[in-house]
Amino acid sequence: MEKEKILFTALSVSELSSLMENSVRNAISSGNLKRHDVDELLNTRQAAVLINYKASTLYGLVKLNKIPFSKTAGKLLFSRKKLLAWVGAKGETAEKTPPPI
Repeated sequence: MEKEKILFTALSVSELSSLMENSVRNAISSGNLKRHDVDELLNTRQAAVLINYKASTLYGLVKLNKIPFSKTAGKLLFSRKKLLAWVGAKGETAEKTPPPI
């Protein structure tokens, strides 16, 4: 296995500042930083991955109107926040249900 070469160099304060500013601008423009206060719409595959369900299970829940979703131009969309709240509420219900005897 080849070792990674490390190069040390001296940068002035302005060079370091410029390098950091460019790195932050690139990260923001590439969309690597997600805002957590903004809701995100997910397709069926993304929603299934988020809540660890099979896509076919999601389709069944949609058909029974048991899961929050919207349909736009024939495409199913799921609000990330509503989906996580639904999973959380489902967990609270399971905790309150007494175990079978």
